Amino acid sequence: MIEQDDAASQILIQNSNNIIDGKYLLGGTQLDQTNPIAAIYSGGNNQFANRQFQFNTGIKADLRNVLKGLSFKSGFAVDYATEYTLSYNYSYATYAPVWNNYSGKDLISSLTVYNQDAKSGTQNVSGNRYRQTIAFSGQLNYDRTYNEAHHLSAILLANGFQQSESAVYHKTSNANLGFLAGYNFKHRYYLDFSAAYIHSAKLPPANRQAFSPSLSLGWRLSQEDFLKNSDIIDDLKLTASAGILHTDLDIPNYYLYQGVYTGAGSWYGWKDGTGIQATESRRGDNPDMQFPKREEVSVGFEGSFFKGLLTLNGTFFANRISGNIIQASVLFPGYFTTGFPVSSFIPYVNYNEDQRIGFDFGVNLNKKYGDVNLSLGVNGTYYQTTASKRAELYEDAYQNRQGKPLDAMWGLESLGLFQDQKDIANSPVQTFGQVKPGDIKYKDQNGDGIINSRDEVFLGKGGWFGAPLTLGINFTAQWKKLTFFAIGLGRFGANAMRSSSYFWVDGEDKYSVAVRDRWTEETKLTAKYPRLTTLTSDNNYRSSDFWIYQTNRFDLTKVQITYDLSDVLKLKSFVRELGVYVSGFNLLTISDNREMMELNVGSAPQTRLFNLGVKALF
Repeated sequence: MIEQDDAASQILIQNSNNIIDGKYLLGGTQLDQTNPIAAIYSGGNNQFANRQFQFNTGIKADLRNVLKGLSFKSGFAVDYATEYTLSYNYSYATYAPVWNNYSGKDLISSLTVYNQDAKSGTQNVSGNRYRQTIAFSGQLNYDRTYNEAHHLSAILLANGFQQSESAVYHKTSNANLGFLAGYNFKHRYYLDFSAAYIHSAKLPPANRQAFSPSLSLGWRLSQEDFLKNSDIIDDLKLTASAGILHTDLDIPNYYLYQGVYTGAGSWYGWKDGTGIQATESRRGDNPDMQFPKREEVSVGFEGSFFKGLLTLNGTFFANRISGNIIQASVLFPGYFTTGFPVSSFIPYVNYNEDQRIGFDFGVNLNKKYGDVNLSLGVNGTYYQTTASKRAELYEDAYQNRQGKPLDAMWGLESLGLFQDQKDIANSPVQTFGQVKPGDIKYKDQNGDGIINSRDEVFLGKGGWFGAPLTLGINFTAQWKKLTFFAIGLGRFGANAMRSSSYFWVDGEDKYSVAVRDRWTEETKLTAKYPRLTTLTSDNNYRSSDFWIYQTNRFDLTKVQITYDLSDVLKLKSFVRELGVYVSGFNLLTISDNREMMELNVGSAPQTRLFNLGVKALF
């Protein structure tokens, strides 16, 4: 489509190295001088290499000749992965056309060229990365019954691993010694004691080891004479356990116990006209840093009733994690930090405490009607979390995080939308930018006549570690070789914030359907969304209960129908098990806010999945 008489353009064509299919040039503009399609054709090539090596071996030995009931088992594993990219990166010219129309025919009258065609023989290596894990475990096992009444078991375990990664200075190492001893008398009374002796390089040399014991008790009441012949109770067991566990999983990095100085200070000294950058402190030493400690107790029961018709189980649990490591200025005098030059002598210390209390339960009904077996189960967990100890100093007590849930959401309390200028004048001063009719009005929590960050309050639980109440239901129906299975999951008691770009739009942002209920003079009495503006809207688009919604939901997470063909094909000598199935996942969501929770902004869409498959064992 280039004019034949355009000599300059014809020369560009002759000199181009990248004419696609003999008739296309690579397009561009002054603003976009490259494009993805052109890069695919002429930008070079790359080759991604990924190699993985896994090796596992172990030894098992029966040591009954040494001691009856004694055995040994060990394992050793290496997992190594490496990856890199080899590429040839070429530059290429793109062309912007100038179009003309002659007698109804579009032609290109001239071309503007950007960049130039160039091929380099240099091969580039990038994205090189490796990860190596070496693991070892060894254990002595003892298992023996005396006089058909006293059953003893014990395990002595040693294990550890070390992981190294590219661009990570310190290897991740873990080494533990473990011990388990169990005893039961005629499967009626149970006693288990376990302990771990752990080591961590994340702590000071004097505190790198810790002892973690736990004790469990069990009593099978159904074996006692007063319940042994019961027509109602098939099996009933009570359990209780307590333990103290030490862990370094919540310690974010190595060497936090050491003070740190930097030579890249914020000012320069003088030395014969040569500036020398200051040395400044970033944190202080803490040679007494210890493991965070988790203390936990639980009591529970398990039971079967009415010849297996009903099974029940439940557990109440409570745990406290103390000594979480933080670096908090409120724990130290003000002179431990300076404004300029910026220095800090505040160390990391064991301080924060978290508490969790809750219960879980399970109920199952099992019944057979002729050739049909039915099973219905309901399981649930409810728990509460509390930040039981925090290093904080707020002017208003209602902002203290201590005593609030670990997944607490904080923000302003809204009082609707401003209706007119008089409404704004009669309200406390809002300090988050320009305010006009149609903007969100907030509550002055401390009565100082100003709306600012001091007015933020607890808004609800975010459910970031799971909803406070989780319920599961499963149903199985089996008729001869045909089986139907379904499972549903309900999550209740959590909240979320409508804070994505789908809901918070201002300036030149793209509008979504969420803004259709915006405030205007005509809709001021019914509007559910603040006014729109071509400027910034800092007052409206911040955490507040105006944007919160409940995430209560029930999901039909899986449905599967299976048919067993093992006997139908008469191939038992060759095929031990053969079946076909069809299944679906995430089939249905029931919720008041279903559309909002099924909306993904800036990421892959949510999916419903269907499978048709065959399972065979030979």
